[in-house]
Amino acid sequence: MKAKEVVELLEKLCPTEYALGWDNPGMHVGHMDNEIGKVLIAVDADDAVVEYAVNNKVDMIITHHPLIFSGLKQVNDDDFIARRVIKLIESRINCYCMHTNFDVAGGMATKAAEMISLIDCVPLEETLPGEGIGRVGYLPKSMTVKELCEMVKTQFALDTVVLYGDENISVQRVAISPGSGKSMISYAKELEAQALITGDISYHDGIDAVANGIQIIDAGHYGIEHIFIDIVERYLRGAEVALDIISMPINNPQKYI
Repeated sequence: MKAKEVVELLEKLCPTEYALGWDNPGMHVGHMDNEIGKVLIAVDADDAVVEYAVNNKVDMIITHHPLIFSGLKQVNDDDFIARRVIKLIESRINCYCMHTNFDVAGGMATKAAEMISLIDCVPLEETLPGEGIGRVGYLPKSMTVKELCEMVKTQFALDTVVLYGDENISVQRVAISPGSGKSMISYAKELEAQALITGDISYHDGIDAVANGIQIIDAGHYGIEHIFIDIVERYLRGAEVALDIISMPINNPQKYI
């Protein structure tokens, strides 16, 4: 397949125009006319992923987080992002990124909500009619915050989560927003969520949320978003395209020691 054909397929899942204005999804490296036979799906285009792609003779990396977020003024080996770009170009590897467009329309939050059995879900922050960032809904029955923490750990294969709040109270209306969730606290409050599951919550944001009646379960940024890999792999395999599809092994860069 041509790279542009792979892109067309991915944009059926989540068009780039669904991305938020500050974001930078799309083809970051490579010609659209390159022949693509083997793809690697990963959360980030970090050094380990780029090296893995080179070693496994991959033609395209598909990631959730953008390789290039802010502008590169120079492309040389003095900058770690530029070094990755150079290595990909030298190895003739394309890199395509699906970020907030995937959050809005690609199924990240929907899948995350399904994994904790939320029902009657609506977007936490609606950015388009019926679509948006995160989901808020109801657990089938009330459970304690401690039980909810244990379910999150089990469903997302996590050793630990960070809790701001009271592990003994019962909750049923729950919000989940993969990735960084600081900006989602106000939406969770507005939609009467009793708990918010997300990542990258600071100490002060966490205790302030609890003071406003919302228990916070911080599962880490990667902790929930690694499901991107499985969602995209299933989508591509379901499309029955002539691609060799491999996935980056799950390896949370955030460690608790």
